[in-house]
Amino acid sequence: MIALGLLAAGCGSQVSGHAPSPAGADASRADMCTILTEEELTGLGIEVNTRKQVNRLGLVGCGWQGKAITLDLERDKETLASYKARRRDPAFTSFADDTVNGRAGAHFSVDRDRTDCTQLVDGGPVSLWVAVAPAFSLNGPSVDSCAEALRIAQMIEPRLPKAGS
Repeated sequence: MIALGLLAAGCGSQVSGHAPSPAGADASRADMCTILTEEELTGLGIEVNTRKQVNRLGLVGCGWQGKAITLDLERDKETLASYKARRRDPAFTSFADDTVNGRAGAHFSVDRDRTDCTQLVDGGPVSLWVAVAPAFSLNGPSVDSCAEALRIAQMIEPRLPKAGS
């Protein structure tokens, strides 16, 4: 969904020469489908039985539906540095650097209305995605997708490998 349009615009671009931050140890084995428990997913308003596996264009993980949001947790073969190098790509409707519990990150949107948000987390040779978009509901509450993506990324970050571990 969100990732498909973005990856088509920047597929294959890599930036070399940028070492990950000390906090960004190798998370290339992180299982984004199980990094949050069923109880945590339910607490986020996610319906755990809606889980769909993702394995396309370098992205591996899972997506779920909830009453207020859709959630995708994925591991991307592209690094955080490669995304930052493409920040002015027209596929992004917004792009900003940030941190997740002190670990380097960034967030972006690809929808014109900017209701979607993908929070990137440095995983060394990979980047980790927390993508949030509002569920399609006429009467549902308004969701700040970037705030929610950051909150979920902050839940996940302590479970990621640290440098030297």
